[in-house]
Amino acid sequence: MSQINKILFFFILPILGILFYDPATLVKAPILIAIVVAFFAIIGVLLMRGYATVLTFAIFLNGMNVIVRLLMLVSNAFTDKGVFQPGFAIFTFAGLAISFFLMLRLDKVDIRKTMLRQ
Repeated sequence: MSQINKILFFFILPILGILFYDPATLVKAPILIAIVVAFFAIIGVLLMRGYATVLTFAIFLNGMNVIVRLLMLVSNAFTDKGVFQPGFAIFTFAGLAISFFLMLRLDKVDIRKTMLRQ
């Protein structure tokens, strides 16, 4: 696996999958964004060092993100008055798709082979 793919799968996509929300929502939580980026940067460093248990944890986190976003999409895509919120639905579905792809991709053999430590 190339270095660019490792950076993409271990650093960029996990952060995007978690933080892919409407920009107006993200502007209100800069400290939370910094905490999430730092947390996933630490996970990415541990994945680059080859910890297989951290890989399992990363797959679990992406799976939980898929479940939470699916529940949020179903319950919040429409307002109480029945008005569709396209911005919310698009951002939620895009984050769900990124996390779902990453969850499936991290469990492939080529990534598991890069895990040297247990």
